[in-house]
Amino acid sequence: MSYILKVVVPPVPSDNLSVRGFANTLAHTSMDLPPSARLLQFYEAITARYPCASSGAYSRASAAACPWADTPLIDCLTGDIGVISLSYKNIEVLSFVLRRAGALSLTVIDTQAGLVYRPARFRVVLTSIQKNVNTAAMLGKLVPLLTCTPEQAASMLATPNAVLRGRLDHVTAQRLVATMQLLGCNCSVEKEPSRSAQKAAAKVAAAPGALRAPAPRARAQARMPVPFAMAYKTVVNRAVCFLQALLERLWERMTATRPYS
Repeated sequence: MSYILKVVVPPVPSDNLSVRGFANTLAHTSMDLPPSARLLQFYEAITARYPCASSGAYSRASAAACPWADTPLIDCLTGDIGVISLSYKNIEVLSFVLRRAGALSLTVIDTQAGLVYRPARFRVVLTSIQKNVNTAAMLGKLVPLLTCTPEQAASMLATPNAVLRGRLDHVTAQRLVATMQLLGCNCSVEKEPSRSAQKAAAKVAAAPGALRAPAPRARAQARMPVPFAMAYKTVVNRAVCFLQALLERLWERMTATRPYS
């Protein structure tokens, strides 16, 4: 039984329940169209490792080694979508397909498992400014490139490790880094943190400053149940009153029996 994967070029809906309908509509509108440039790059990448049987790379004895169920494989790619069938669920081939698709910012839909493998997103971070660079001229070029105001561009240059652009695919991020280097800025590409990590960081940033650690006695009282704490306080007060009364009586007796000088 073949294992079917759908490789999609445009971004898919964030709701996984809507992805299948989106892919079906895309397949219908892409029918009889030539494969897009990124799909051709993807085809070349996967067939360089696992050739298609139509290429003549296998003999009759080794024909079973071809992982692709449909050949020629290039016919499975139309427009912005490719429907690829594996002979079976080959984990090695499946992992390789997912890696190559992610590198080209392609989405892979596993129709059997109901999973959607979205490409990772990246951000470009400013690491340093090159020496002997005309800052005024640089700002004039950064404003249209980053679609920002001169004040925002100047603030980015003055902020350590400023994020210049986020939510980019890897290819676009690399191109932006090359362009920034020509303008006099050294940048790096970092993987965009997941949404859950971003939400956690936002909560930490929005929360007030960390409270000071309470004193040992306060911590001990905080751990006590309320009824026990009240009873403990009552016993302590009674003990203090008893000691005060005892000391007063001792002092009165001592002063009463002391002879006058």
